[in-house]
Parts: sequence; C-alpha cells; structure tokens
Amino acid sequence: MDRMRTVGLLVSLAFAIVLGTAGCKGKGGDAEAAADPAAVKAQQELVARRDALLAQKKKLETESSTLEVQIKEGKAAGKDVTELEKKKGDVDKQLEQQDTNLSNTSSELSAISSKLDAAGGIAAREAAVARREAEVAVREKEAFNRMKEVMQAEAASADRWKESCNTGGSPMIIQQVAPPKGGNYTRKEVDALVGRAKAAMTKKGLMPADLGAQASLEGEVTKALQDSDWTRGYILASQLVQTIDGIRIDRGFIGAKVQRLQNRVKSANVDESTQAQLTEGLKDVLQKYGDQDFAAANRKINQLWSLIRG
Repeated sequence: MDRMRTVGLLVSLAFAIVLGTAGCKGKGGDAEAAADPAAVKAQQELVARRDALLAQKKKLETESSTLEVQIKEGKAAGKDVTELEKKKGDVDKQLEQQDTNLSNTSSELSAISSKLDAAGGIAAREAAVARREAEVAVREKEAFNRMKEVMQAEAASADRWKESCNTGGSPMIIQQVAPPKGGNYTRKEVDALVGRAKAAMTKKGLMPADLGAQASLEGEVTKALQDSDWTRGYILASQLVQTIDGIRIDRGFIGAKVQRLQNRVKSANVDESTQAQLTEGLKDVLQKYGDQDFAAANRKINQLWSLIRG
C-alpha cells in the first residue's frame, strides 16, 4: 500500500467515524457522541506529519548506511576517512533528532486516537488497525529500499556480475573436456565429479539459481546418466565443477542475489509474518554486507529465500 492509498484510507475511515456515529442510537435510544471534527482533522495532520518524518528518516538512514560502507572500505584501503566520519556523525545526530520528533508525534497521535476511539467505537478502532498496518508496510518498504540503495553504490560490481552470467567475479571460460583417447569414462568417474560439485556448492552456500546460465548442467548430467552416456555425463559434470569453482562470493554476487530475492518476493504471495521475517533478515544482510562478511550475508539470503514459496 503506497502512501497516497494509505492516507486516502485513513481519511475515508476518519470520515466514516463522523458519519457513522452521527445517526447511531444506543439500546436506550440515546444518540452516541459523534467524533469531534477538530480532533479528526488534528489526527489527519499528525498522520501526515508522521509520514513526512518517516520519509526524512529513511533518507538519513540510507545516507548513514552508505557512509558506513564507504568508511569501512576506505579504512581497508588505507585512506583518510576523517571527513566521511565527520559527515556520518552529523547524519547520525540528525537521525537522533528525527527519532525524538517521531516519538513526540507518535505520542500525540496515540493520545488523540484514544479520544477518537472512545467517541467513535468500532470504526475508530478499525482506523487504528489500518494505521498500524500502514506503519508496518512503510517500515518493510523502507528496509527493502534501503538495501537496494546501498547495493546500488556497488553498481560496478553488479555490472561485472551480469557480464559473468550471474556467477560473480571475473567472466569464466568453461574449458571443454575432450573424450579420452582409446576409451570411455565410467559411471564411477562421473559420480565422483557430481559428488565434488555438490560438496563445493554446499561449502560455498550456493543454490542452483546462483549458477546463472549454467544452472541446467546438473539436470543434463542426470539425464546423461539415465541414458548410460558416461562420456557426455563426464564432460557436463566437469563443466559443472568448473562453473562452481569459478564463483566468488563477493560484492557483485551478493548485490545480484539480493535483487533476485526482491524480484522473488514481488512475484510471491507473502503473508504478514513472512514479510516481517524478511524485513529483519534483510537488515542482517545489510549489516554483514557492510562488514564485508559476504559468506555470512550469502547464508542469510539463502535462509530468506527458503521462506518464500515459489
């Protein structure tokens, strides 16, 4: 739900409180007290103020995260990061002030919502539920967008990923394995290569989708084995091993994998509980990415991937 729809829903529900309570009568025939129009207007203004503060906070958090990554990279490269640290300190101070403003606004909103709840009954409570759902949606969207923006700072690495058929690192050259002279390969030799490939994938934390254009190799090897074509099976299994050995778990790899995860989330029907887990999980990925612990970031993405039904 985007902001315009969220605000529109809140306004509609606020009007429903006014219109719905004006003509209702209790069991004793007395009309219930209508919600105070001034209070409804104040509530709408507070919601708008809170949304504006959340948007500003999002920008500051993104800037702080980006600066943190730049500082760590600068230190690793032996560069002077004094200015970057000063800038991050200023941004973090603004974030603290923003948190204070948000807290004060939320308190005011909570107080006036309580008054409207007392006056508007069920309709007001439904509006409160809608607001909470909107807040959750905003936080989730912020987490995904922040992750995407930080990853965009590594656009060059992501480009290298695309050039290498989605397997990360430098473009690979798959060497064709020629059949042996004077004989054929055996099933045992093919199985040994397949076992080596699977072990390497497990060690690196790779999923079939991480193999990019070579993702179908394992299936082709299986078919060759079913056809008792040991020579073809050995050649394909050798290519599979080369593909896996050539993958590097680096910035480009993580950046592209996060993008694939986001695309998977968009195309799936994700419930509220799963969405919450994804939001928290991506924060963890962002932290590990900033720490340059790409292996840990990759493992976390695999966990998040398993939460989504394809």
